[in-house]
Amino acid sequence: MQTNWIGNRAVPGAGGVIDVIDPATEALIDSIPTGTTADADAAVAAALAAAAGWAALAPVDRRNALRLSADKLLAVRDEAATLLTREMGKTFAQSTGEINSAIDVIRSFAELAVHLRSGSQMAADLELNFQQRVPRGVAACITPWNFPIAVGLENVVPNLLVGNTVVWKPSEKTPLSSRLIVERIFSHLQAGVVNLLLGDGAGAGDALVRHPGVDLLVFVGSERTGRRLGEICGGGLKKAILELGGKDALIVDETVDIRAAARLAAESTFFNVGQICTSTERLFIARPVFDHFVEALVLEARAIRLGNGLHEGVLMGPMVDELQRGLVGRQVDAALAAGATLHAGGSALAGTGFFYPPTVVTGMGFETTLMTEETFGPVAPCVPFDDFDEAIEMANRSRFGLAAIVCTSSAPRALRAVHSLRAGMIKINTMRGKAPGATSEPFNASGTGHGYGIEFLGELTRQKSVHWRGLPR
Repeated sequence: MQTNWIGNRAVPGAGGVIDVIDPATEALIDSIPTGTTADADAAVAAALAAAAGWAALAPVDRRNALRLSADKLLAVRDEAATLLTREMGKTFAQSTGEINSAIDVIRSFAELAVHLRSGSQMAADLELNFQQRVPRGVAACITPWNFPIAVGLENVVPNLLVGNTVVWKPSEKTPLSSRLIVERIFSHLQAGVVNLLLGDGAGAGDALVRHPGVDLLVFVGSERTGRRLGEICGGGLKKAILELGGKDALIVDETVDIRAAARLAAESTFFNVGQICTSTERLFIARPVFDHFVEALVLEARAIRLGNGLHEGVLMGPMVDELQRGLVGRQVDAALAAGATLHAGGSALAGTGFFYPPTVVTGMGFETTLMTEETFGPVAPCVPFDDFDEAIEMANRSRFGLAAIVCTSSAPRALRAVHSLRAGMIKINTMRGKAPGATSEPFNASGTGHGYGIEFLGELTRQKSVHWRGLPR
């Protein structure tokens, strides 16, 4: 049974028990508490007690402390990656890559935060007008199960660097790797600066967000949960930064190498078993190359070897649990029942583990859930288009707006897509990552507030305006 980490101590949780299951073997790995109001109270109390001392540190001192955290994370990388693979299902190579990414995030934000500047204005003689950024106080960071370490730390660490203290609640589906690293990489900080609260959303999560001692919420997760937590924050006049669901589009025109475009599409659709908020979930392909593209994508899908992520040669692990696999299966089944055509995959694998194969589907209507709701699974619904402007219109036919990809060799088309696509991140002929220090803001139901970069650091602070006038002699 795992414990909370509060005030630099292991603290048992109250309430019931949640089992953590290996999605590849369906074996019990460990268990955590469900989380209660009392647990949240203890975590917030520790963060409040540490807030003044942590905020008083010079930015370079906080930077140096977090640099050490990055070094400590590197030292436990293999242990954490193994545990991450066991609880989430991704391959060991992908888990290692996630931790490497988290190390880079810590180091890059550590340098960026030291240079967070505020503005000043022209003033009259014997006057000074300027802005000062100050920590908000206690930040609640509620993070998802698909990238428990990378997404967790890219939200926790920036808060620490600007002077906030943190209560971090990871997903109850993948809490073990977060519990491991929080003790290993943050125990050198002042007690209460980082606290880990285990439990589910209904118990620990709601109690944390409602707590009057919490000044800021950073949430990454589903649209439904994000809307509810946003309403709670609105009622308490708390700042909320929400990165929610996506239904990302990929547009492929006839000017590109179709095999290369299919490889990119497979990577952007099937990586991490499609369990990424910026996974491609709708593919719009120019009609002259549509059949060729689908054939190439099917070859890519069938070449992916499924299995336990700890085994050699495996390229795709299981889905995180039966609930998520069932959701994906129902969307595909509904599309097929409505007349869609299946080209690859399309049904859960028999036997132990929550495996669902890379799936390629054509001919589904825009009204199907496969085209309207977030899938969060390895499914590529492909739709032909006749005109590039039509492709942009179809891509924008969604209530989400997190990211989009365009494959084209035409600069005018690329510029048109950048201008017209309603998404926070636009990627041309690439699908991985973002420019160093870049930021974005989601459109529509995909969330509110900046993510990443110096603008994100600004969101985590309050800005004071100072008007200073000298007294006459």
